[in-house]
Amino acid sequence: MSLDQTTQPRDRYIDIDGVRVRYVLDAGPGQGPTFLLVHGLGGSLENWGDVIPLLAQRGRVVALDLGGHGLTQVEPRKAVVSANLTLLQRFAHVVCDGPVVVVGNSMGGLLAGQLAALDKRLVAGAVLVDPVIPLSPGALPEPLVAVGFGIYATPRLGPWFMADRAAKVPVEVMARQVLSLVASDIHRVSDRLLEAHIESARRRRELVPDGDAAFLSAAKSVLLATARRGDYARRMDTILAPVLLLHGDRDRLVSVKAARSLAARHPHWRYVEGAGIGHTPMLDWPDWTSEQILAWIDATPSLSRLTPGVS
Repeated sequence: MSLDQTTQPRDRYIDIDGVRVRYVLDAGPGQGPTFLLVHGLGGSLENWGDVIPLLAQRGRVVALDLGGHGLTQVEPRKAVVSANLTLLQRFAHVVCDGPVVVVGNSMGGLLAGQLAALDKRLVAGAVLVDPVIPLSPGALPEPLVAVGFGIYATPRLGPWFMADRAAKVPVEVMARQVLSLVASDIHRVSDRLLEAHIESARRRRELVPDGDAAFLSAAKSVLLATARRGDYARRMDTILAPVLLLHGDRDRLVSVKAARSLAARHPHWRYVEGAGIGHTPMLDWPDWTSEQILAWIDATPSLSRLTPGVS
């Protein structure tokens, strides 16, 4: 399913409890559910740029910049997972009129699962796309990824590393490096999406003076979430809504073994493993990502009957 993806919904802003949240809305021609898209650590709503028009064929699509990410500015201490869960819930209630299908990648997948567990009336369904999953001895990230997060978590080393990299590495190069890490094949990322990420990174560097501090705060909170295996399991066990778990078998950040274990613990969820796919399939495999989501919607009566509602 391919569409002309040259147009991007215009930026919108809304005040949520004193936070100016950036988001986009694509109403599209569809009459299906409202999709709420949540990016991962260090990402922005641009991550979903090639998926938005595909899902909009079936319902309304809303994507936001989380607190401390993209152009949604917060104090660094409020860029953590717990604060963003509160922000996400409030945003959904204000912007989305009725139940949503929340779709989250990586840290956004962690938040999507937590939101489904927390607010059962709001979340009609949850799609976890290569979500953050607690570490286990047999399901560790690649060594380079582990070293990177170790640097982020070290008090003085993390800020120095971020500042030194920003001073020496051009925005365009940094964007390509990040995409090369999270995508299975950067050459599959559309030129339009690549340019959107570069421009987003440039705007963030110019307009968000404490962006690095916010990122480090968020990264540390993700590490803390992965250490709390019991709390993670209890939350996932309380989700009542239908869940689709998508995971790439070439994910370098979250081992596919961890996803298989999570799926085995929840046999009532639908689990789809993408062959040759990495951590962010919405970037380099947007057709596959949207097709899996829409096929699951069609196979789930409680979701296929939903109609869109966005303020």
